[in-house]
Amino acid sequence: MLIDPKVTRLDIFNGGGGIIEREIRLSLNQGMNKFEIVNVPASFDPNSADIKLEYINPGDKDFISLQQTIISLPDRNTSQQIIDREKSAATSIISYSIDFTRELREKVTTICEASSYRTYSDMKGTFDFIINAKKEGEIIVKIRYFLNDRRIKWETTIQVNLNEDGKTAEIEGFIVVGNHSGFTYNDVELGFAIFEIPAISTITRGVDYFDQPSEEAYYEGEVAQQAMQAKGMKRTQRMRNLML
Repeated sequence: MLIDPKVTRLDIFNGGGGIIEREIRLSLNQGMNKFEIVNVPASFDPNSADIKLEYINPGDKDFISLQQTIISLPDRNTSQQIIDREKSAATSIISYSIDFTRELREKVTTICEASSYRTYSDMKGTFDFIINAKKEGEIIVKIRYFLNDRRIKWETTIQVNLNEDGKTAEIEGFIVVGNHSGFTYNDVELGFAIFEIPAISTITRGVDYFDQPSEEAYYEGEVAQQAMQAKGMKRTQRMRNLML
């Protein structure tokens, strides 16, 4: 069954990337219940994937259990071929878009521009899990994973407001969050942490600056482990009606 757990919290790192927390309430049938999580970016680190079951009825703990998780990333070569074809098609479409009506041309241009910025990190990974239920019931599932994408980050900035006397001023500090990935996060609780993703120039194999480290780095698990243990949380607040 396809499910799309809501992103409830996003802890963003100043050096890029973050930790995603998602949650969903599920109804279970007796037997094996297989679920496939949608909208999981290929930039997530399989080593960091974590699923926890929260029992609505404490007595269900003896009857409902997590049986198995199936996690994988899309093949890089195949994904790159698809991306290259999309970019080529977008270029061709834009060159002939003058033949469209203005309204249609604007829609086509928007879609094509999005394709031109698409990278491996905008592809989708596989995150499935199986719950074994000895009886029917409901349960809350909480998912957590590390997002290794430099296109999502925060930085600080200040604004100096000079008073009318010309001698004094007020200084305001801000945290500016940027998200240039192909995924959006609406109405989430934001956290800010200090963590720098290791330079990828020494561990990548021909991927662009914004892509995550190579598969070797993933399966060593070092980046994910360091990120999940990152200290120095700045502040947390709920951002409503905010599309990141």
